Amino acid sequence: MAEHDPTIHICDDWVSVTLPDWDSVIAAQHALSSSKYWTEIVPGLDSIAVQFDPAVIWPKDAAKTILDQLADLRGVTSISGDTLTIPVCYAPEFAPDRDHIADRLGIATEALPSWHIMQRHRVAMLGFMPGFAYLDSMDDTPTIGRLDSPRQLVPAGSIGVIGRQSCIYSFDSPGGWPIIGRTPLRLFDPSRKRPALLSAGQNIHFESISKDAFDSWQQEPNP
Repeated sequence: MAEHDPTIHICDDWVSVTLPDWDSVIAAQHALSSSKYWTEIVPGLDSIAVQFDPAVIWPKDAAKTILDQLADLRGVTSISGDTLTIPVCYAPEFAPDRDHIADRLGIATEALPSWHIMQRHRVAMLGFMPGFAYLDSMDDTPTIGRLDSPRQLVPAGSIGVIGRQSCIYSFDSPGGWPIIGRTPLRLFDPSRKRPALLSAGQNIHFESISKDAFDSWQQEPNP
């Protein structure tokens, strides 16, 4: 390991490694997940951050161990994760930007739900706030872009689309992504064994549900 290797950054209890692409990040996550040393592994779009206990392993030793564990990633292609079906209601009150999105895509507004559920998505990373998921479409998607004026409040569960990249809001928050629909699922719940519903590498399938189904779903416990 070079002392000033630009692909790795060592902190007191974190090591961050830059990787060539997202597939390598997911492969790295799998390679590191079985180690006893790492207390947390956080994948990004082109890097992975690994937390450790300095009382158990010194930072430079942690960095060397990580690089050794990642040495066999060369040539690794995409690793398929599990698929999660996410119910979405595309009713107008949950899709305030549906006309705008449909216009950018060049399709009828009524066809927007069918277009969206046909898209293949995977979770690229979590960020911005707990449980907030960034998704990448594996299909060609025209650029839609952000809203000219961000909203002060985007309800939790809202699904934003700017083109190939999408997001799902885990909490009520400001936001500037055009909203195509809303899921009744709770993306982050600290009472669950795994608080974040989604994780990097998961394949996502969207399923259209009615407003009545949305209301009923919200009255039931989330997974």
